[in-house]
Amino acid sequence: MKKEKNNLDERQELKLLKIEHNGCWFAFWGLLAAMLIQMFLGNGSPKNLAGEWIVFMCLAIYLSAACMKNGIWDRKLKPNFKTNVIASVIAGTALGVIWFVISYQNYHNFIGSIMTGVFMFICTGGLCLAALVVSSLIYKKRVEKLEKVDEDSMCDE
Repeated sequence: MKKEKNNLDERQELKLLKIEHNGCWFAFWGLLAAMLIQMFLGNGSPKNLAGEWIVFMCLAIYLSAACMKNGIWDRKLKPNFKTNVIASVIAGTALGVIWFVISYQNYHNFIGSIMTGVFMFICTGGLCLAALVVSSLIYKKRVEKLEKVDEDSMCDE
C-alpha cells in the first residue's frame, strides 16, 4: 500500500488536528448525553444502549491508553489525590442524582430513591477514586520511564 503525499501545509495540519480533536470530544460527550437521555426517557435497557455503550467505551479506552502510553494526563489537571477525590465526588454525585431520578420515576418512593442515589454515589465515587488512583500511579511510572529513555538518548549523543 503506497502512502499518499500530504497536501496540507503546517498551518492546515494544525487546524485539521484541532478539528479532529474537537470532533472526538464532541462524539465522546454526545454519546454520553445520548445514553443519559435514553435512560431518563425509559429506553435505557441494555439492548437499547448496547451500540452507544460499545462505541463510548472503545473511545474512552483508546483515549486513556493512548494518553498513558505517551505520558499525557491532562492540560490543566494534575494527577494527585486531591484532584482524584474531587473528580470522584463529581462523578458519584452525577450518577447518584441520575439514579435517584430514575428510581423515583419508576417506583415513586422518595426514601427508596434517596437510598438508591446514595448507594450509587458511594459505589461510583469509590470505584472512580480507585480507578483514578491506579491510573495516576501507572501514569507516573510511565512518565518516569519516558524521561529515563529521553535522558539515555541524550547521553548517547
